[in-house]
Amino acid sequence: MDIRSKVMSALRWSAAARFLGQAVSWGITILVIRLLSPGDYGLMAMAMVVVSFLVLVNTVGLDAVLVQDKELDEQMTRQIFGVVIVVNTLFFLLLFFGAEVVASFYGEPTLTLVVQVLSFQFLLLIFETLPQSLLEREIEFAQRSIVDFATLVIGSLVTLVMALVGYGVWALIWGMLATNATRMIGLNLIARNLVWPSFSWRGMRKHFAFGGFVTTDRSLWFVFSESDKFIGGKLLGNHLLGYYAVASQLASLPIHKISGLLNSVAFPAFSHAHAHTNSATLQGYLLKATRILSIAAFPVFFGISCTAEPLIACLLGEKWLPAAPLLQLLGIVMPFRLMSNIFPPLLWGVGSPATSATNFLIAAVLMPVAFYFGARWGAIGLAYAWLCMYPLVFFITAYRTCRKVGLGIVRYGRQMIRPVAAGMIMYAAVYFLQAYVYGSAGDWLYLLQLIVIGVCAYGIAMLLIDREGMLETVQLIRS
Repeated sequence: MDIRSKVMSALRWSAAARFLGQAVSWGITILVIRLLSPGDYGLMAMAMVVVSFLVLVNTVGLDAVLVQDKELDEQMTRQIFGVVIVVNTLFFLLLFFGAEVVASFYGEPTLTLVVQVLSFQFLLLIFETLPQSLLEREIEFAQRSIVDFATLVIGSLVTLVMALVGYGVWALIWGMLATNATRMIGLNLIARNLVWPSFSWRGMRKHFAFGGFVTTDRSLWFVFSESDKFIGGKLLGNHLLGYYAVASQLASLPIHKISGLLNSVAFPAFSHAHAHTNSATLQGYLLKATRILSIAAFPVFFGISCTAEPLIACLLGEKWLPAAPLLQLLGIVMPFRLMSNIFPPLLWGVGSPATSATNFLIAAVLMPVAFYFGARWGAIGLAYAWLCMYPLVFFITAYRTCRKVGLGIVRYGRQMIRPVAAGMIMYAAVYFLQAYVYGSAGDWLYLLQLIVIGVCAYGIAMLLIDREGMLETVQLIRS
């Protein structure tokens, strides 16, 4: 099977499983948010700042080596497994015995036990790296899609049941542990790639160097994308942070789900393309991916933004209405965040992790400064920080990435112009026609009418200004 067929097959399986799993997961997530309080989500956001960072670097970038290096022998695999065991065990001990420091920083004593329990997931993550990397390297996603589906459903159900019986923030914690346990078991059942570990690091210098770039890349991404919660948790407290965390979660749900698919498929795809094709083909892949993602992303996120208040009122209830203006602002900037998620796998695939790391360094310098000053105006200031600063960050990183593959920024930007224009027409139509719609913000019928207006406006606009792009996207989905 050629690379294009394998990528399309991987996308089909991944998309189908994620669509089904997330239909269940999103429904349960909404129910859980209705059951829990802003304070619960604020506490979880505080704890996850540290935990998520360590999860992101728990392989020190060697998982990327396992995917990219097609000639990796068993001895090197054993050595990488040994490194993964050491690093994850150290992270477990660091979090378990350092949890009180995290709680003291935020002034929330409850966080001590929360962080200690969450630290146990690192003992599970040890056994995920090898089977997951094998599946990604071979672009084999049929059976993994079943695991993804089971993981989403089981983790979500555990969270919901515990929320229903009144466990509060612990519903989120045990749901996360259930998710990790399910994924670890499932991956090892379908891809038995575990070997006896070796704790010798001889001959690994080249791999540590590549993994170091990847780890730096991921660390800088985390600083720019999660420092809003770190700063907000310290300056705003858990209640206000809870509103912001939920608005951010709702706005970024499509990003988190699609990014997982993009990273797992795009990285090996770009690696294969770089090894076997020319730069023009790589440019074509990037342009097509950007074009199709734009056509899908801008109506979804702009739609979330222009219907933020009725969306919050209907889905989450009146107690969450303070999150509506936050969701409105975050929804506008999210399409650009989604577009940027294709840059790292492209740069890693062509062997330029240093460029990706530098991109994130720029973002990691600019965004926290914006968050720090924005937080002085409360949670709404954090949202405005995204809206005002991230477009600049996106332009800089897009320019640097395109130049790396010999692509002009103007040609790249053209892929988004028409979907952006159609999205703005949709936004204006919903904004001006909502006064003539029957019902009020808390009515499902009111929200449904706004959605219909938005879908019709975007569809008509795209057929008029980018009919070819619409047909290309529909054809891809059908294929």
